[in-house]
Amino acid sequence: MASAARNTLFILPAFALHAAVVSVPLISLMFFSFTDWNGLATPSFVGFSNFSRMLFDDVNFRRALVNNVTYMLIFLTIPIAFGLLMAMLTVRTGRLQVVYQALFFIPYVVSPAIAGKIFMMFYDPYNGIGQFFASIGWSFLADIQYIGNRSITLFSIAFVDIWHWWGFVMVIFVAALHQVDRSLYEAAEIDGATKLQRFFHVTLPQIRPTLLTLITVTIVGSFVTFDYVYVMTQGGPAGASEMASTWIYKRAFSSYEVGYASAMSIFVCGACVLAYWLFQRIRRNSEVMP
Repeated sequence: MASAARNTLFILPAFALHAAVVSVPLISLMFFSFTDWNGLATPSFVGFSNFSRMLFDDVNFRRALVNNVTYMLIFLTIPIAFGLLMAMLTVRTGRLQVVYQALFFIPYVVSPAIAGKIFMMFYDPYNGIGQFFASIGWSFLADIQYIGNRSITLFSIAFVDIWHWWGFVMVIFVAALHQVDRSLYEAAEIDGATKLQRFFHVTLPQIRPTLLTLITVTIVGSFVTFDYVYVMTQGGPAGASEMASTWIYKRAFSSYEVGYASAMSIFVCGACVLAYWLFQRIRRNSEVMP
């Protein structure tokens, strides 16, 4: 009993910190989501009106969710596939793999604010990369409005985020590939398996937990994307790159609709929790599969 009491005392500071920075703000957010509040005056209870407005009346929020899903699909394919490919190539470079990992990981530690501003200079229609393409005769690329064209703005931002993210994905995959038993490759090679067959029947099953973890992180991260979008376009032009997080920010701090922004935050949080729960179940099932 004394030992249990001491252990309880040791973890109390962690519980107190969690309550201060997670539990209390979350409970407050849930309370304000049922109110009409501007952040300063006394909140007034409005029931489920905020949620009804969010789901049925707010076209901008629904468009932001579509953009979030599009962003998620981009990041579930390109950076994961490219990161895995580069990881498989990197682990074959022997001692140089540490150097390559460090070089490819550098973009991940660059501040999104700095990276976003730098790429905005590249995307500048008058002094950016378009002028370089024009100087070498690639006129079909010189006149592209990377940020001004509504149809490609979201993809232009995603390109910058992929530049930042894929090195991290590669490093995670490198660590997973080092855990694969080399004897499995030798046995498959003896059985006459091709490189493609070894990839699908040895590599992928062995790194499946890591892959599912990255998928979970990607899905959750796609729904809370904020930094690159806000730095580069603030959701423009005309909402073409609006994300749920940027729209929530605008409602809370520009329109002072904190109660409504809280309701949207609860919805996005619930979507992230659902995605996390779903993929944790998939991960557990995959670990017990033969």
